[in-house]
Amino acid sequence: MTDSRNAGWISFAVLLVVYSATLAPSVTWWDSGELIAAVHSLGIPHPPGTAVYVIVGKVWATLTWPLDYAVRVNLLSAVATAAAAGLVGSMLARWTRDPVAAFAAAVCAGAASSVWRNANEAEVYALALLASVLILWTADRVGSAEGSSGWKWILLCAYVCGLSYSLHLAALVAVPAAAMLIAPARPRVTMPRLVQLAAVAALGVSVALYLIVRAQHDPSVNQGNPATWSALSDVLAREQYSDPGIWTRQAPLYLQIGNWFEYADWQFALSLHPSPPPSLARTSVTVLFAALAVYGSVAHRALDRRSWRALTVLFATASLGVILYLNLKAGPSYGEGVLPAGAPREARERDYFFATSFLAWGLWAGFGAVRAAQSLARRARPGVPRIILRLAGIAIVASPVALNWSAVDRRAGADAAAARDSARELLGSVPRDGILLAAGDNDTYPLWYAQQVEAFRTDATVVTVPLLATAWYRYELARRHSLLDSAGVDGWRGLSATLDEVCSAARTRGRAISVAPRLGAGTLPPSCRQSASL
Repeated sequence: MTDSRNAGWISFAVLLVVYSATLAPSVTWWDSGELIAAVHSLGIPHPPGTAVYVIVGKVWATLTWPLDYAVRVNLLSAVATAAAAGLVGSMLARWTRDPVAAFAAAVCAGAASSVWRNANEAEVYALALLASVLILWTADRVGSAEGSSGWKWILLCAYVCGLSYSLHLAALVAVPAAAMLIAPARPRVTMPRLVQLAAVAALGVSVALYLIVRAQHDPSVNQGNPATWSALSDVLAREQYSDPGIWTRQAPLYLQIGNWFEYADWQFALSLHPSPPPSLARTSVTVLFAALAVYGSVAHRALDRRSWRALTVLFATASLGVILYLNLKAGPSYGEGVLPAGAPREARERDYFFATSFLAWGLWAGFGAVRAAQSLARRARPGVPRIILRLAGIAIVASPVALNWSAVDRRAGADAAAARDSARELLGSVPRDGILLAAGDNDTYPLWYAQQVEAFRTDATVVTVPLLATAWYRYELARRHSLLDSAGVDGWRGLSATLDEVCSAARTRGRAISVAPRLGAGTLPPSCRQSASL
């Protein structure tokens, strides 16, 4: 391992093997089914639409034929995450001139559980992590470029930032750190150059226009239906979700910060205690890796302050910055005994939002472990095999691979095919040409996957009840399935009245109604319960 490129390529290869060995063999829960179906149909997933993900995913899935379609899209996450870790490992090797420690740092960072779990299923955050690292990589090249070529790297960085907006806002968490990498070069900024920057950034952002172009063709997955400029603006701004802003906190700030610490405790030894609460074994490993990260940060600072400042800013922005910006409710497992009964909670654990901060932590921890082992080897007494001390550092770095494996492995166990099997079982229970009233993501998205990708029971119509409150979805039911009239589309009359109209239209057309178990009969108006198979 003689240079930074070797450190990057070898860590990429190691992590790709790890991710591939634990790759989901089919669709998984939550967004995976929707994303795979959107890639398959060249469609539009939920706001903000993630145009770059769909386009890249479609090209990738075409090139990786004849693998199973779900495996192809899942594998894209593995390659993207391994590439992100390899690139940042390569940069760390160049910054510190220690390729062995940088290689170890990249593997340790890639083995953090939140990073790993984004890497072995279809998930936009894997590609967003790669985009973040590409922003840093292009910014870092500015400092090492000569003459006018430095400005070319700044323009490329601006273009990647624009593309990242069209991918997912999560990727832009790296922008402040990129500015820290560029600042020491003191690029000369003039009005013509500012115009150039704006133009190339806009070129990247323009990929989002895919949404309005594709919506004209009404693909099978067409969330938000951004067929007009107004609808496109609503999709990009996530108007459907009524984001809370940052000033009125959805949970006390100290609890939101504490929730990050809960997720931090899951990163390096989750298999020792897969349940959310702390445990002596798992939390002891967490404390060890926190201490190693402090040591690694100090060692990094001594070798290259410019990149150390950038990585410090990245860690702060990707942890505290994300906490402040997203303003999340408490996680499902957090705050018991502190929050009052019935306090608002997130629908799922949101540790994936903080994957970039855990990547930075893992980099410093892995770097610190090897640097500490190297220091001990230099100071060892005569007769003490120094190679053993160095190997001990590598073993500590590699331990998260073993200590996380069983907890993050999606290839084995009962959950490996659970989402696909559940979808096929639900659809299989629907009478011919029937209508299935379904609940939220974990009902709907695997069903979309089964129908759009596997062409299973395409005669059945899935009605996602939580989406009925959105005008675009009511219009879709009217346009495609004639289940609502113009009055039901144009104005929101409440869930009960809208469901009543859907059920009445189904009865008129002789279409049987089934109800997914997660939805429950209690949410249905009497007219639907009378005609539904529960």
